[in-house]
Amino acid sequence: MRNDRSMTSLNGNLLNPEDDGFDSARQAWNLAVDQRPAAIAYANDADDVAAAVRLAAQRGLRVAVQGTGHAAAPMGALDGTLLLKTMRMTGLEVDPGARRARVEAGVLWGDVAVAAGEHGLVALHGSSPDVGVVGYSLGGGLSWLARRHGLACNRVVAVEIVTADGELRRVGPDEEPELFWALRGGGGSFGAVTAL
Repeated sequence: MRNDRSMTSLNGNLLNPEDDGFDSARQAWNLAVDQRPAAIAYANDADDVAAAVRLAAQRGLRVAVQGTGHAAAPMGALDGTLLLKTMRMTGLEVDPGARRARVEAGVLWGDVAVAAGEHGLVALHGSSPDVGVVGYSLGGGLSWLARRHGLACNRVVAVEIVTADGELRRVGPDEEPELFWALRGGGGSFGAVTAL
């Protein structure tokens, strides 16, 4: 795969193994995992995620999405894989009236805790501020407040996702409810989540 912008509308970086910065880019938070993908794409926004998914399909590569890399080990070998890093997607909006937040794929729980706290609210986050909201929430999300308020995944009201066809979709209880149910049950295999 060449780093050729004419092949894609990807605004983020596309790195191949021979490119400067590839070796540091392939590292996850969990440094015990030696990730060796075929290429790495950094997404700046949902359009970049869609472009990366389409590019991977053109090249016959799997896509593995990674926010922080806390769960790098369960991803397994990344041979023949485009590693899609979402850490640059840090949009965060808190609606104190609705008691909801919209978070992009790269947002960390520490950022949400601070933003929610400014409105006298608290989120169903875990004990580590540097864990990504998306991976934590869609992996269940067992919070300190779970006994009273349930798992974080049960509080997700909508998911913005790029599916394997490269299309951005918004899913919820009334919009593609089966996909929404699957995503909240740990469904990282159904697409690349861009926001919750």
